[in-house]
Amino acid sequence: MSDLFNLAVLQHQSSPGDVDANLNRLSNASAIAASKHAQLLVTPEASLCGYNLSLETNRSVAQVADGELRQSIGELCKEHKLAIAYGFVEKEDDTYYNTVQLIDKHGDVLQRYRKNHLWGAMDNHLFKAGDRLQKPVNVDGWQVAILICYDVEFPEYPRIHALAGADLIVVPTALAGEWHTVADKVIPVRAYENQLYVAYANYCGDEHDCTYAGRSCICGPDASDLARAEQEDTLLIATLDKTQISAIRKEIPYHQDRLPEFYRSLST
Repeated sequence: MSDLFNLAVLQHQSSPGDVDANLNRLSNASAIAASKHAQLLVTPEASLCGYNLSLETNRSVAQVADGELRQSIGELCKEHKLAIAYGFVEKEDDTYYNTVQLIDKHGDVLQRYRKNHLWGAMDNHLFKAGDRLQKPVNVDGWQVAILICYDVEFPEYPRIHALAGADLIVVPTALAGEWHTVADKVIPVRAYENQLYVAYANYCGDEHDCTYAGRSCICGPDASDLARAEQEDTLLIATLDKTQISAIRKEIPYHQDRLPEFYRSLST
């Protein structure tokens, strides 16, 4: 497998409650990403449904994990030979989750991750929290892990993924403008302290009473921006290099010099 990996991150304005419009946007972005030789496309949090929704709308646009939406996106993956990580509102019986599903270039589901750390009153009103952290999965020889929005702001989660062998953490998000520090500072630090790549896929523009920060990015293990959006619809493309991970881990041996015997109190 190649040390290089071509990654696409989609930043877009939301079409709240309009699954067809969001799927059409994803279809167009998939074609462009494939033309740029991307191997994986990452979209924002709940990108196929909209994030800042009323309870009624949230319920009306919810999808079962293996339903028609998954089938449609699987066809896109096969058509463009492209893996896609997409966010949606998942319904399981009478329970609703904020979920990201990763489908590979063959149209097969590699992982379904439910957001663990729910943000504020809205998340807790709309969703039930997921109850597990998934392991990284193989995408064209790269170990890819998934977190959702607020999850990445807890340093323990990216560190767990790094120790599990992740090369890349993808983070679909719905970050509002007042919290732009997360996109500008926290994400580069998460990449640096864990010595891997982090991709942060956000909305831009307005959705009901929320103005999003934009600022989607792909950050390298040296905390550099390989690609960074501003406030407009954007498809970021970057080539990641696994040798950069090895080089920085040799130069700054955070993993080797850890003292986990002193960190046990973090489990309480």
